[in-house]
Amino acid sequence: MARTEIKIGIKIISELKSFVSLIVQNEPLLNNFRKSEKDFTRNRKLPFERLVLLIVKLCKKTLSIELEKFFEELGGQSPCSVSAFTQQRIKLKASFFYWWNNVLLSSYYHHAKQGDIKRWKGFRVVSADGSNVSLVNTPVLSNYFGGASNQSGCFVQAKTFYHYDVLNELVLMSRIMPYRYGEVPMAYDAIEQLKKDMLVIYDRNFCSYKMFALHLWAEEEIKFVIRGKNDQNMIKDFIAGGKHTAIVYLAPVTTAIKSLKESGFITTNKTLLKLRLVRVELENAVEVLVTNLWEEEGYPNSEFKALYFLRWGVETNISIQKNILQLEAFSGLTVESVEQDFYATVFMTNLHAVLIKDAQASVDNNLINRKYPMKVNKNKSFGKLKINLVAIFNDNNADHILEVLHKHFIRDILPVRKDRTFPRVRKNRQTNSKHRTYSNFKPAY
Repeated sequence: MARTEIKIGIKIISELKSFVSLIVQNEPLLNNFRKSEKDFTRNRKLPFERLVLLIVKLCKKTLSIELEKFFEELGGQSPCSVSAFTQQRIKLKASFFYWWNNVLLSSYYHHAKQGDIKRWKGFRVVSADGSNVSLVNTPVLSNYFGGASNQSGCFVQAKTFYHYDVLNELVLMSRIMPYRYGEVPMAYDAIEQLKKDMLVIYDRNFCSYKMFALHLWAEEEIKFVIRGKNDQNMIKDFIAGGKHTAIVYLAPVTTAIKSLKESGFITTNKTLLKLRLVRVELENAVEVLVTNLWEEEGYPNSEFKALYFLRWGVETNISIQKNILQLEAFSGLTVESVEQDFYATVFMTNLHAVLIKDAQASVDNNLINRKYPMKVNKNKSFGKLKINLVAIFNDNNADHILEVLHKHFIRDILPVRKDRTFPRVRKNRQTNSKHRTYSNFKPAY
């Protein structure tokens, strides 16, 4: 296999390693990611660069087993104790993994050919959504993150939010907050990070005057598609009228005026927003999409059903994090360790996404005599990546390891059967977690 097939992966790994080296060698930079200036100054078994690598390896087994395996992969050194690891990770700010992920994203968008970055009519399609994450019920986590309770007991949960590039399968922005903060306020906070080449898709929970306004009044207007709520007067009137599309002018209610004032915008009940409504006929229902994509600018009604369906990509990504990467099986019981594991999981999701792109391209180019299109098996490829992660970042011959991974990726493939639908089974929110982690138990196998 030609080295050019994995050249983007090689460049990204090189820049990720350089970022860590730069931090270690530059004390002012290191200060941004450590709790105290005394941290990471002594020669220990888990210096900064080893610690971050161990955390992104995602420790889901008994920590003593994970540490033994990690140090074996480093060359057979005797492992540090679980206590030493716990004390070292306290010194590390979770924000490191957030910024390491930004380095990965910048590197990919810089090195990828423009034709390889998938767009819809020139836009990166960004799906925005939140999710609940179940945590171990300890006083520390309960006091910070909160949660919910019912007659069966108390459930400690955090709230997460994502901006996800659905066509390129990359998490552009992620955040974890206390449960009561809510995904809608996190969406408001995240709008300032959006770029003018992004088209953002939201579900009905985000349909509000304030959400429309913050996109329309951004320094550079951000395009959006938001599923309307069927109980809103604007939506009910449009459905009753039977039109396929319409331009409406929406006035704010009192709560929207107050909320926008808190965000620095002065409005009155005469501050009207120009919006477009688009009717989408489903098999058993009618949905309405609210957007600022205008028909006269080249966005016909027929485009919107398929466009909104792309939003499902963020749901799939959240499922991968929770089910394949076992997000909710956290490796620590402190707020900092939960945040570290969360941002490390997002980082690993993106690293996997960019490293399998060349393999997927090879699979796409070899579909002769196949009944269905094929895709890389993400479950197996994540496993292979985790096994080789230490070698990729700790070996000077990382390109050879990436070649070996590439061969594994193109061998483990699955058929893509399009247009399949399944009824959505809604479970009790507190039983959604696939991994009930207890403070005194982790598997050792």
